Amino acid sequence: MDNVKAFATFQQIGEEVYRTNTFIQFGTSSQSLGAAVMLNPGSASLKGEAKIKLIQTGAHTDEVALDKTMKQLVKFMKRTHVKLQGRLYIYNLFYVKNTIGKEAIALFESLKSTGNYPTITRPSLSEIQRHPWILIGWGVERGKNSSYYELEKKKWLDLILMSQIPYFGILSKENEYYHPNPKGPANNVRLEQLIRAFKDEIEPLLIGKE
Repeated sequence: MDNVKAFATFQQIGEEVYRTNTFIQFGTSSQSLGAAVMLNPGSASLKGEAKIKLIQTGAHTDEVALDKTMKQLVKFMKRTHVKLQGRLYIYNLFYVKNTIGKEAIALFESLKSTGNYPTITRPSLSEIQRHPWILIGWGVERGKNSSYYELEKKKWLDLILMSQIPYFGILSKENEYYHPNPKGPANNVRLEQLIRAFKDEIEPLLIGKE
């Protein structure tokens, strides 16, 4: 995708890899275009020399290939923004990498309950308030014994509400936020739902601030 790049910080802690400080860069501006809060990092990874540096030092920041979810978010941004100069920031409920939702939640619960999950704090209120809007898309997965996972969702919702930043997402019947990039044909449907929600719920608020 022309003029679009992604960057992230990777940390190797024990046997697990964590991905933090992730953003999609459009053009050269560092201004925030918005933010998305999802479940956890999936398939994005470091390769070649960058992977060697991660193994040697335990942490490395570099450009990463756009994964499928990032590509979906790029499509969303191109359909909802006339001028794309800035960054779309990606946050997660937790930052340990795993591509399967239920397995990721179980791994997070295990790491938290045993005290092996590293200290990775949520962004501050002032950081959140830099963003013009927030997309919530952490998915509808429900794991067994998922108290830490549910607590993270609550703390994130509290932070977003406190920030008074406009937010949106596609809600399920159980009042959970769908992931922006489901597998199969549903991903095109989800993209259109997100675009419609943004134009209906967020765009009028942004125009009002101009």
